[in-house]
Amino acid sequence: MTDETAGSGWDLSPEQRVLWFIDFAEEQIRDLLPYVTGQQGISPPAVQAACKESFLLNVRLIIDFLTRGDSRRDVLAAHFAPDWAPDGELKTRLDDWHALASRHAMHLSKERVPDDVGSIQPVEAEHYRRMAADCAEALASFRQACAPNR
Repeated sequence: MTDETAGSGWDLSPEQRVLWFIDFAEEQIRDLLPYVTGQQGISPPAVQAACKESFLLNVRLIIDFLTRGDSRRDVLAAHFAPDWAPDGELKTRLDDWHALASRHAMHLSKERVPDDVGSIQPVEAEHYRRMAADCAEALASFRQACAPNR
């Protein structure tokens, strides 16, 4: 986040700032999608890796906010819409994306460095597209649930 971008959220109330950060994470996912799926070229390889990791970290941030965070230390969607939850199928997909993002960006998992390199299962373009779509669907549902409170 640039100083210019970050500065635009600091004059908001704490509640508005949380939602601003979530909106910014969703924008990052949307704007990085053409790069992580290969639709738009990227170089050098370090920048390509940084875009993929940023995409996955923002997926995790949104899912943590929506369904997985720890209310003792995290601000959660439940603080804004206590009765909201994604439907069961969407929740399952979000959990799967969280696990995939964690294995490929947050941890030096055995999946990232397996004994048999032939068994490496990279994150495919369709995975990125589905992650972005599921995050957008869940956020739209969350926003609708808290719209009367905003």
